[in-house]
Amino acid sequence: MEIVIEYALVVNMVINYFIIKSCAKLFKVKPKWWFVSCLFASIMAIVMPLFNFPVLVQIIATVLVGIIMTSISFPVKTFKDFFFYGFGLIFLTFVFGGACYMINGWFGSLSTFLICLISAVVYFFVSLLLGKLSKKRIIDSFTCSVQIKCKDKVVEEIGYFDTGNVLYDPITSAPIVLISKEVFQKIVGEDYLYFLLKKEKAKKLPYGHFVNVGSALSSGEMLVFMADRLTISEKGQHAKIFKNTLLGLSMADFSRNLNSGVLLHSSLA
Repeated sequence: MEIVIEYALVVNMVINYFIIKSCAKLFKVKPKWWFVSCLFASIMAIVMPLFNFPVLVQIIATVLVGIIMTSISFPVKTFKDFFFYGFGLIFLTFVFGGACYMINGWFGSLSTFLICLISAVVYFFVSLLLGKLSKKRIIDSFTCSVQIKCKDKVVEEIGYFDTGNVLYDPITSAPIVLISKEVFQKIVGEDYLYFLLKKEKAKKLPYGHFVNVGSALSSGEMLVFMADRLTISEKGQHAKIFKNTLLGLSMADFSRNLNSGVLLHSSLA
């Protein structure tokens, strides 16, 4: 009996630990008294089945355990905080418990080590998913709709406000908006290599010229030209219109990571 209780205690402690850690990652907070919270939930998980309560009582008891765990581990200040932390904790309990139950159904009774390993793997994938969702939210908060008009061409793209883009044209001191090779192709209608290999052809573009973007350790030039109009549209805000905006052809493949072909200058935010 002691071995069974110790086994159940260890398993529940490990699972509860990863549940609290995942919940903390979800809401980006640092859990406090997590050991006390895990120990309390683990003891309740061992004691409750001994009394053979009706299903309704078990559900109510489980919710109460979640409420107490939330109060112990997370900075609950308002009812809204309490609701979100509690819901996240219960949801993740189903995720971890469901994963262990499913694998246990496939392979039969599992050892303590395997259940701990499964919990660690689930935690890894939950953390990976939450990290990607968090990155997407951050990127989305800096994105907007961009319309570029150059002569008779009008191109619509997703723009990204890049606080790191502080490039200015040394001749006019105007900010330079960076565009990808694909966006350049749409605007100009010709391959960018044509202009890079024959730099004198840059004069075919409106105010086309090359700007030095090298550093003390390396040298490099960027093809810059002028668009007639740049329109930035953000959700819930009036569109911003910039005339005679300089566009710079970037060789960096930023469109894949940012889902954007236009890096807006920091001064245009």
